Amino acid sequence: MITHHFDIEPKQPCQLPSAQLLHASIYHGALSPRCDVHSHIFTELLYVLQGSGWIEADGQRVELQTGDVLVLNPQCPHHGIQPGREPFSTLSLNLCCSCCVGGQGSGWLRLTGRQAALLEPYLRLFLQELQNRRDYFEPACHQLTTLLMLQLNRICPLTQNNTSSSRKSAMECARVRQYIDEHYAESITLDQLAHYAGLNKYYLVHVFNREMGCSPISYLIERRISESKRLLAATRTPVQQISRQLGFSSPSYFSQSFRRATGVSPAEFRRQAMAMGTQATE
Repeated sequence: MITHHFDIEPKQPCQLPSAQLLHASIYHGALSPRCDVHSHIFTELLYVLQGSGWIEADGQRVELQTGDVLVLNPQCPHHGIQPGREPFSTLSLNLCCSCCVGGQGSGWLRLTGRQAALLEPYLRLFLQELQNRRDYFEPACHQLTTLLMLQLNRICPLTQNNTSSSRKSAMECARVRQYIDEHYAESITLDQLAHYAGLNKYYLVHVFNREMGCSPISYLIERRISESKRLLAATRTPVQQISRQLGFSSPSYFSQSFRRATGVSPAEFRRQAMAMGTQATE
């Protein structure tokens, strides 16, 4: 019998760039039509659980297969993933990260084969925690985030963001934006968003404008308009019902906001979509 002893001496705290888990989601099934180009102020990590597809990131087409990992750095313009073969499913992690993956100025990084396999154990544990939701699953996910970033740094050394001084405000805005993305159909006020973020509402408007280029309420309206365009083009749901469904205070305010954003009324937008051959559903 042979026993191996490993003495690990205390050292200074790890100086790796930190990352905070903002949101995690699992997606199964066919995806909706390709969304408009957009970007995030957080890092997005996508793990293809099953199937294949592609994504346009920073003007380049990136092919993805089962087991691949795609990291989208903050401000990287991209479209949603388009599945090439079904069934298709992904694990998505949104991280407020103080670093860039792939070097400063890199918009995205794809890991395949052996490199992706090094991250797979952590991502599979993530998947189990999210699916089972046992006691302490949230702390477990946060700890897995730390391990995931450490392993990612081994594969591709992380580069500290030049914008580290604004990291705190970026994190605050990422939380508010994530909240809006998840609750845009509900009644939301600026006071509620400020309370959620723990900020003065005037300061929230200031930092959100700086990070996102618009106010939180403007982003909320844009998010609702984006969803209304999908519903108008793909369903026969009455305009008034769409207005209520998406949290607008009245159908007239919805129509006014929609016209201001698109240049046409909701009814005209629907007619144009039908003329282009969009198949509406009930």
